[in-house]
Amino acid sequence: MTEYRTRFIKQSDAAALINLYHLARTALAGDRDGRSERMCWASKWFAKEHPDVTQTGAYKDLDGLLA
Repeated sequence: MTEYRTRFIKQSDAAALINLYHLARTALAGDRDGRSERMCWASKWFAKEHPDVTQTGAYKDLDGLLA
C-alpha cells in the first residue's frame, strides 16, 4: 500500500489537518459530531489558518488521508 500524497495542502501540513479532524470531536460534541461534520469543521478551520488552501481542497485531502 502506498502513502497518500496530498494534492491541495503541503504534505508537511497533513498532520495539522488530521489533528483538527480529531479536535472537531470535542468542538462538535453532541448530535452533529459524525465523520462528515468533523471533516467539514476541520477543513473550514484549516482553510482559515492557511489562506492559500480552499476549504474544498482541504476536505478532499483530509478524505484521502483518512482513507
